[in-house]
Amino acid sequence: MFDDTFCLNVRFLLNTQFKMIELPDNIAALQSYKPGKAVEDIFEGKNFDRTAILSSNENNLGTSPKAVAAIQEAATNSYLYPDPSGMKLRQKLAAKHNTTIDKIIIGNGSDGILSNIFKAFFRPGDELVSSAGSFVAVNVMTKLNNIPYKQAPLTKEYAFDLEAILDLVGPRTKAVYLCNPNNPTGAMISNRALKAFIEKIPEHILIIVDEAYAEFAASLSSEFPDATQIELPNVITLRTFSKAFGLAGVRLGYGVGSQFIVDTLMKVKLTFNPSIIAQAAGGAALDDAAFMQETIEMNKKGLAYYYKNFSQMQLNYVPSFGNFVMLDMSTEERAMYVFNQLLNRGVFVRPLAFFQLPHCLRITVGLPEECQLLVEKMAEVMTLEKN
Repeated sequence: MFDDTFCLNVRFLLNTQFKMIELPDNIAALQSYKPGKAVEDIFEGKNFDRTAILSSNENNLGTSPKAVAAIQEAATNSYLYPDPSGMKLRQKLAAKHNTTIDKIIIGNGSDGILSNIFKAFFRPGDELVSSAGSFVAVNVMTKLNNIPYKQAPLTKEYAFDLEAILDLVGPRTKAVYLCNPNNPTGAMISNRALKAFIEKIPEHILIIVDEAYAEFAASLSSEFPDATQIELPNVITLRTFSKAFGLAGVRLGYGVGSQFIVDTLMKVKLTFNPSIIAQAAGGAALDDAAFMQETIEMNKKGLAYYYKNFSQMQLNYVPSFGNFVMLDMSTEERAMYVFNQLLNRGVFVRPLAFFQLPHCLRITVGLPEECQLLVEKMAEVMTLEKN
């Protein structure tokens, strides 16, 4: 009735007692990403006249018209592999940052380059040093790569405590990670403070400066350091097209660092990364100064509008150098209450438990009408809370 192969397979399964494939401890302990509803489904079943998605620090102005045109043209060549060297885009980026192409690397978002840094530079026993309450992907990547992660506490102003970070640097430190301005708090490390900090870090330790919100910070403060101009062999600066450039959906980022760092990262980079569409979109976005200026101006006005109204509502906000504002709601219970009340009124913001700040909310600067809706609904929630 059953052939010999079937019987052998059954015997093998019985003898192995259905044992599962063993996982490394660090992978077994990781929680996989559990996506919520898609953006278009967040308010599914609700009949809101107006809504605002203010949770992910995207550019709600949209995408540069020049980038859209480039995407459409590149799509006709989707049957071709992209240039693995990304030569055209890297040349444009080198010119933008007044450097040479061998000091530029591109990838699938700045977090894709960050992931490659872990692959390329860390050995068993190496440690990463940074701050608590910073970019959540770093927590995930250190666990994913089984890397000890030392974190200094934030200051009372929710800024990086550079002296506390220095105190954590030791013989096993391979790299220091600085997010400037910091996501999700919005606080900025000044030019003077960053240079003084870097001078105290030994040359054999890699310094990763994540400037995802650089375009906003530079427009808001003359003290923004622009770490791409720091020409040291152990410094790499990460930038992204996901925020001010409005290209979050195509996944494109880049790094500016020494030739040694870039050459090392090129060894571990996936060959055809980023895509032909992403490379075309990035090159065109760099050429659209008008779109960038409109983005910057909208953000400045949006921040001022938030500050004025949050002050009137006696909400505790942190002055920001990004395209978002963080609110300190005092307790996790209050933060989640406000989050849910806003959600029920058509406004979606970001609770920050995964960022180690469960008592806080992060609110993106959206279009003017979206900012107005947020303020209107926040006022309703504050009135409800008082009553």
